[in-house]
Amino acid sequence: MLRVLVAAGLLLIASAQTAIAAPAPSPDPAFQQSLERLAADLTIPGLAYAVVERGVVTTTGAVAGPGDAPLDADTPLRFASVTKALAGVLLMQAVERGELDLDAPASRWIPALSDRPDITVRHLAAHVSEGVPGTAFVYGTTRYSRLGAVVAATHGQDSFADALRAGIVEPAGMTWRDSPHLGAHAGFVSTVSDMGRFVAALQTGRLVRRDTFDRLVQPYVTAAGVPQPVGLGWFAQPIGGAQVVWSFGQDDPDHSSALVLMLPDRDLALVLLANTDELSNPFRLLSGDVRTSPFATAFLDAYAPDVAAGITARDRRVQDLLVAAWAEDLPRAEAALTDIRAMGPPSGDDFALHYVASHLNGPETADFFAGVDQAMRAAHPTDRWVLLFSAELNAASGRTPDAIQTYEALLALPNQEADGLWRLFRAWSYRGLADLVAPTDPVRALTYVDQGLETGVRGETREQLEQLRGTLSATR
Repeated sequence: MLRVLVAAGLLLIASAQTAIAAPAPSPDPAFQQSLERLAADLTIPGLAYAVVERGVVTTTGAVAGPGDAPLDADTPLRFASVTKALAGVLLMQAVERGELDLDAPASRWIPALSDRPDITVRHLAAHVSEGVPGTAFVYGTTRYSRLGAVVAATHGQDSFADALRAGIVEPAGMTWRDSPHLGAHAGFVSTVSDMGRFVAALQTGRLVRRDTFDRLVQPYVTAAGVPQPVGLGWFAQPIGGAQVVWSFGQDDPDHSSALVLMLPDRDLALVLLANTDELSNPFRLLSGDVRTSPFATAFLDAYAPDVAAGITARDRRVQDLLVAAWAEDLPRAEAALTDIRAMGPPSGDDFALHYVASHLNGPETADFFAGVDQAMRAAHPTDRWVLLFSAELNAASGRTPDAIQTYEALLALPNQEADGLWRLFRAWSYRGLADLVAPTDPVRALTYVDQGLETGVRGETREQLEQLRGTLSATR
């Protein structure tokens, strides 16, 4: 589970390219060293990055980690879910021109939502369209992908790709590259250098006005007054007295992952790309808290230390724990966990600790992780990731009835998008239920396995279900 995201004039383009043509030759040594250490710990073959300040790419750099697949600032890879951030900019361009009302029913452009007039464009862009729309954040890639139709229509283009090329790539002076799997949610192929140009164009107001950008990254607030992690395709959160705006990408494990992080008030930003998924996957970024990322912390330590002071000692030990757990370094993980337990009680923001709970749970940590689970369930009672990790923890702790009840609650969640992730969650739930009841009721366990296979899930999860089915069939 730990391995289980309007063209401008030619003169403007030329000036944008000229402004970023001479990056500084010397990356910050401390930042470079941090990246080298993380690449080694996480076995990332290649990292490349750009630092953007006041509309200029001031630094580019690269790190060669283990393996024989380095990359540099001009290596094209998929930026995965960072595409959502570009789609958010396109939405706000349409708002600026008066072509789009974010609070209009999304069904005006998306026929598949014709039976859900209560779901607005803003709900989709802020990941608050599942459950009761507008009440809670649930990261939903497929729901977000539907915004491609909204973007194309409000930009007067035939496709999202055409709108992206005309609205961002050309005015920012970027190079267009074919992206076979492109959608509003993911798939954009680019380089660190070109994404640096995108960020520089945002900093200088060439894509949207500054007041529009501020609206773009203003976190969605529910009717109950609770801020959520996302504005329109961009995560945003206060850290160390500053607003930190960011987007992450997580592609196939052996392909790519990415992080774009901005401090708008300082016109300072980072573009970071890796050629595996370890830049993102170990750190639960889809939960909406960049403080779990040691890469983000390393950048802030080097370039904005006063902001980095808002990342606490506990946050940093959680990062250490996640790195160690991913690397399967149990002694290092246990040492980090000992320190974390001494730093205070769990809270409803401990997504990362909840993520690793079932893998590190033991006699000495049982009470602590039970507290993590209780806090998370209270704060996020309908979050599917929280329910999944709760069920796994209960199963690992021998609390079979609680685990069964939690898996069943996950399967019963309303208003879920029937996409690949939905299939995975259902398959994981049926697999968990089968494991729990197999010792006493193998026939019922087989039924759960068959229900898991009927989801159409593929890959490793399907192989596990098929293997379990064979084992159960042999014991009948």
